[in-house]
Amino acid sequence: MKYISDPSNDRLVTLCAEEVVNAISQSWINLDAAHIVLTGGRTGFAIAKEIDLQLFRLIRQNSSFEGSMLHIWFSDERFVAYANPDRNDTTLINGFALCKSNIVFHRVAETGEVEAASARYAGEVQLELGDLPFDAVTLSMGEDGHIASLFPGLIDISEHRAAIAVHNSPKAPLVRVSLSLSRIAKSKSIYIFVLGESKAAALQNINQGPVGLLEKSSRDGQLTILTDLSIPA
Repeated sequence: MKYISDPSNDRLVTLCAEEVVNAISQSWINLDAAHIVLTGGRTGFAIAKEIDLQLFRLIRQNSSFEGSMLHIWFSDERFVAYANPDRNDTTLINGFALCKSNIVFHRVAETGEVEAASARYAGEVQLELGDLPFDAVTLSMGEDGHIASLFPGLIDISEHRAAIAVHNSPKAPLVRVSLSLSRIAKSKSIYIFVLGESKAAALQNINQGPVGLLEKSSRDGQLTILTDLSIPA
């Protein structure tokens, strides 16, 4: 696990976006579609806008990329209607004002039963990627140490499905769909934001929480923690 500490959230977001766009570029150079995962919230929206800007510049500078496609997945989603302000993906999609013609957004369903919605999302991941990894994943850690909708004490590390239903989220809304820890762990690179003093205690105990479980399930060296706090000793 690597740490990058900087008091400027803007610089951390820019750095992460640079790494994500580099990963996209590598897939496009290999004539493959690129697949990334975005997190929600204010940090997620800032990342989405910065990726959009840097990707636009990349395509302008490399005409061979004009027809290349980027698939965007969502680390977790509140199981509510698309028009509901609690949705993550609606806000994140609005962050891509420049490159939408190059992007396929993979959204969790808004209707039906949550178990069926998670099964469809898992099936969509399998259809598009099979066992191939996501090129890059961005996550934001909560005050309790959760990532995506994977909360401390509620993670099944043996879960093999790509996406799971969450019925008892400690944070409202209670019902969600999340990518599983095992599917996230397969990713080429994972960037986890830990921002704000309210996350200080969780950062100091990061190895005992969901991030620690993710690291144990992941390849060596692929996790990067981006924080405006002091790095744990």
